[in-house]
Amino acid sequence: MGYLVRNWIAHRLGYAGLVGYALLFGCVTNHSDRTEEFRFSWKVGDVLGAAEQASELAKKGPKRDRLLYLLEEGSARRAAGDAEGSGLAFSAAEENYKRLFGAHHKTSFRLSEQFASVVGSAEWKPYKTRIYERVMMWLYQALNYMETGDAGRTRAEIFKTRQAISDAKLLWKEELEVAREQMKEKGIDLDKTVRDPRAKSKSDQVLSDARSMVPANLPDYVNPAALFLEALYFLRTGSAASDFEKAEFSLHELLAIHPDNEWLKEDFLQAVRKRVDPEPATYLFLETGRAARRSEFRLEYPLSVTEVLPPQVALLLMDPTSRIPYLGVALPRLRANPSHLEGLQVEATGMANVRTLPLADLDAIIAKEFDKTYPLELAKAIAGALTKAGIQHAVTDSLREEDETTRVATGIGIGMLAHVTTKADLRAWSTLPKKVLFCKFPTPVKKRLTLRGVGRNLVTEVQLPEGQTNVVWVRSVTPVTPLRIVANFTLEPDS
Repeated sequence: MGYLVRNWIAHRLGYAGLVGYALLFGCVTNHSDRTEEFRFSWKVGDVLGAAEQASELAKKGPKRDRLLYLLEEGSARRAAGDAEGSGLAFSAAEENYKRLFGAHHKTSFRLSEQFASVVGSAEWKPYKTRIYERVMMWLYQALNYMETGDAGRTRAEIFKTRQAISDAKLLWKEELEVAREQMKEKGIDLDKTVRDPRAKSKSDQVLSDARSMVPANLPDYVNPAALFLEALYFLRTGSAASDFEKAEFSLHELLAIHPDNEWLKEDFLQAVRKRVDPEPATYLFLETGRAARRSEFRLEYPLSVTEVLPPQVALLLMDPTSRIPYLGVALPRLRANPSHLEGLQVEATGMANVRTLPLADLDAIIAKEFDKTYPLELAKAIAGALTKAGIQHAVTDSLREEDETTRVATGIGIGMLAHVTTKADLRAWSTLPKKVLFCKFPTPVKKRLTLRGVGRNLVTEVQLPEGQTNVVWVRSVTPVTPLRIVANFTLEPDS
């Protein structure tokens, strides 16, 4: 923070302005407050109401969060069976995404954004989505186009899920390097900070829940549901050798994650043979539960991480005359939403009962990315704490000659401002599922299925269309909300 900025804050803003701004920032609603009604509607199964509320948020809420609200609207409209409305919302979300990242999905750092997220709350920065969210956006959009029979756009969306994973590795390295450079300018070695035993013990508290969700065989950024949708599409609609090779590649990756799944083995062998069995088949998918949420973890002065700060900053914090009213670091941590339907049992005349098996654990995918990007979160939090400490020091230091009442009142005001703007970024796509399960079975002659919730009194029926490959997509938000048939369509071979 340069001298002119410090001087302006200290001498122009003054006590009254500081208190006013502190109160103003304290009263501004955050993302959680704005979305409370929407999240409640979703939780109780009012998916259409949730979709309308998300649409209103996208229109009237802060522009910085519009991308997130469009994602929420897109998935809520899908759950309501509105593939067209879902597609429009996701298309608008992608346009917002392109404006932030560009056509080639490159990261960008605007000074105004960085200043807002460091000096203010992390949620003041435009929401750019995370890797797993971008993959799910394109997965859902591919399903929307599959349902309407748009082969060209389906392929395009499927390829985007692959590209997102490829881009992710580059983006992560670039953002980490930027974070290292920004911390280096403040005299802090980010890698040393992350490895330091004192800071590591605090980090372990934040990361312990996330790490417990991740299996050892899950690769970085990989979403098995997206992989399988890609494989299914090319296997069941393709005719060229290259289509079967794409399916074979994806199924090979999936078998590394689910080596004992007989349905995946069966499809893999068909891809290797470049020939699909003539018997009509049905694939049923279940999205169940709600994805892991973010909560806040605070470290407040004295901080163990201050021991790895530059000497001049450490001396400033320990100086009893510096009167820094508040110093804190706010970090996000992951919390699972445990309540979810365990699975579905599929029944039909002339067919043995079939039960869904795990395909994609979204909690694990989210947790793996959360762990990997934690150094970036830590860097932003420390940078924010140092900047706010510098502002507080500049203000209180400028008032040493003032009377005690003025010094105390100003300290309260600037401390309130620092406290209410020290917030972790808790924004995330909340309508994503906890897990995706699936099953495969020969299409029954009468094409009528009965779906039963495992361990729950939830029953619904589905009439399959005529076709060689049927796809049924089901959504369960909680174990007590009704099952929703999101999609029921036939995959036709490309002409």
